Amino acid sequence: MSDPASRFGPTSIISVCLLIAGCVDWSGDVPRYRKLLDGGHPQAIAPFDPSADLSVQRALLLANADNEAIASSGEQWVQALAEKMRAAGTFMPTLSISPEYSLTHSRGSVFLITTPTGGVATTAVGANLSHEASIPLDASLNGSLSNASTYTAAGQTAQQQEQLLLDERETILLHVAQSYYAVLKAQRQAAVYEHGVAVKMEKVRDQEARLKLGNVRPLDLAQSQADLATTRASLTQAHIDSANARSALARLMGVSAVNGRLIDGFDPPPQLSSLEQSRAWAEAHRQDLLAARRAVESARSTLEAAIREYFPSVSINFSYFLYNDPANAVDWVGGISANVPIFSALSIEADIRRGWSAYRQSELAQSQTLRQVIDDVNENYESLQGSRDKVVDLTVAVDSAQTASDLAERAYQLGSDSNLDRLTQQDNLLTAQLNLVSEQYNGKTSYLGLLRAEGALWTLLPGQQR
Repeated sequence: MSDPASRFGPTSIISVCLLIAGCVDWSGDVPRYRKLLDGGHPQAIAPFDPSADLSVQRALLLANADNEAIASSGEQWVQALAEKMRAAGTFMPTLSISPEYSLTHSRGSVFLITTPTGGVATTAVGANLSHEASIPLDASLNGSLSNASTYTAAGQTAQQQEQLLLDERETILLHVAQSYYAVLKAQRQAAVYEHGVAVKMEKVRDQEARLKLGNVRPLDLAQSQADLATTRASLTQAHIDSANARSALARLMGVSAVNGRLIDGFDPPPQLSSLEQSRAWAEAHRQDLLAARRAVESARSTLEAAIREYFPSVSINFSYFLYNDPANAVDWVGGISANVPIFSALSIEADIRRGWSAYRQSELAQSQTLRQVIDDVNENYESLQGSRDKVVDLTVAVDSAQTASDLAERAYQLGSDSNLDRLTQQDNLLTAQLNLVSEQYNGKTSYLGLLRAEGALWTLLPGQQR
């Protein structure tokens, strides 16, 4: 019997190393997709203070860093990379150690012996107990052209998930910007209503004093009180809208609360690209459209993998015995085999049929996404242009309403106009101011929506540019 220790050489050491190498720390996956999101030179983010002033750019930066939906999409990308790694493993051999031990008991030869009393006795000769122990190192390699197409499809799927990650970020950033300006819009509305409440409270006090002197009718006082109550209700609703928008903004940013002052230092550029330029940029850079294109390529490669199942596949198997007890003359065993499918019970045909259907479906999804992208660009572009035109007209409307309110107040003091006429002009002024405030913020959100439609909202992040 050979020395068992002599059978453990460099090969066994390599096997142990391979086993240890399988326990790899993949914690670097998170920095990998964070680098994609933050750019080549990510900025250090200062701790967030809920009571500090907040700009829209900082809000976008915090959301990009801490939003769970973005991080979850990053993990989807990591999982797609893992599937690509799995597909690449089909081109590599697999190594395994399979210790075996068996114990055998044999009875040997049995003899019958007749006793003097006429009985029969049995006896066994040569009974023994034996064992076999071995530690084989098994290696195998399977190869086919179908595996090559599967690997290509996995790589294209990983690229698709990468673009979907960036598209998810664009969606979250747009929601952050919309919530940010919803807060500002509600706050401006509340400020206008507060001014209206102060003015109308003074008017009610004036009406009460005039009623005591008999200079106004009770109907005039009732009209003023009703108008004041309506304005107070609108003020309350504006505060509710502001609080809800702040809560949504905090959720999207991944912080506990946003209590500080929102400082809007962002202004859209006065000159815009043409509609055709915006469409061209969107078709070339919109992330969900790029993802749809990668999906088509992946479906095509998957179809090729299904067709190549008809091709022969080759398997190579090798076993080296690191240890044998008792000693065995066989040190290693190797073999090569090929598989040529003749009839696969329609499984290959089903794979091909499903592959063709998935390929056509991916092309339909790509066409639908392209239509949606063009529609988003058209809608936001027209909304932005229309909003800018409306701001010009609404500014004139506010100036005119202010003049009419001043004249109505003066006429009321002179007694030529009724209180109802004065309240009507004040309401017109309030409505004009609110319309102007709303449209100013609508213009900013429309511009941000246009950037989202182009797939370029990420350019608002500090340190990022097209």
